[in-house]
Amino acid sequence: MSYKINDRVVHSRDGLATIKDITTIAGNEYFVIVSDKGDRENIYVLTSRTENIIRPIMSEEESTAVINYMKTVKAEFISNTKQRRDQYRRRLLSGNVYDLAYLSCQLYFFNYYNAHGQLVKLGPTDLQMLKDAESVLFDEFAISLGVSREKIADKVASLLS
Repeated sequence: MSYKINDRVVHSRDGLATIKDITTIAGNEYFVIVSDKGDRENIYVLTSRTENIIRPIMSEEESTAVINYMKTVKAEFISNTKQRRDQYRRRLLSGNVYDLAYLSCQLYFFNYYNAHGQLVKLGPTDLQMLKDAESVLFDEFAISLGVSREKIADKVASLLS
């Protein structure tokens, strides 16, 4: 995929972002990306190594497919804390929308009630990773589905039911 200045993209760690410049450092060409999060820290991504780091924003059809996938996700609680965090971190940083959707579903399942009706409490690190995944995914859904960010959670909930 070729990108250009002012393209809106999704960064695997920081979510929605804009390519602000292309620069050369030590003979290597980089995209200079600024996250929508507001911290305005420049992110440098090698133009030759964008895969799994940045990607285009999903189309409406792609968003609908991801939401349909979310309907199939089941609660999967990994009791080993290290294994659970490693899996969550790997999925969060993959840049794959289906991994983000999976994590968003797990946030719902385990921040509320599991399949047995029991309240499951995750630690703050786990919850933060799941919330980060949901935030990135829902920001992107808002753009691709043409819904305000404030209303996208309700829109997704209505599509999931």
